Amino acid sequence: MTNGQPQDKWKIEVNDRYQKVLGTVITLATAAFFVPVFVLRDLIAVPRDRALVGFLDCRVYLSWCLLAVSVFAGVLFYYLSAKWIKLAWGKPVAISSKLECLLDWSFWISVTAFLLGIGCFVWFATTFRYVR
Repeated sequence: MTNGQPQDKWKIEVNDRYQKVLGTVITLATAAFFVPVFVLRDLIAVPRDRALVGFLDCRVYLSWCLLAVSVFAGVLFYYLSAKWIKLAWGKPVAISSKLECLLDWSFWISVTAFLLGIGCFVWFATTFRYVR
């Protein structure tokens, strides 16, 4: 460190960009948990006196699981990012040799799980048939 500057300033700048992407993914994944309820109640007009659980199938549950994985991997990315920034400041980090690999994996797991989760829900929504 010289003059109160990080040793690897580029690591911090690049990390900020990745965090912005994952911040958006986490927000969208969290909001997407409620989309099946909205679609069934407001777009398909399932009566409010009927439980939605009977209308959901494995695609919705798989979507929710994938969205949860996306959020979890995103949170893990943020934790690892803090370690990455610590490393950029020249401070020791116990997992420094694996840190970049772990960051990459957590980022891509989060993004991929989000896209697959949305895909499962779209598959459900486009093939769902409500019989009154």
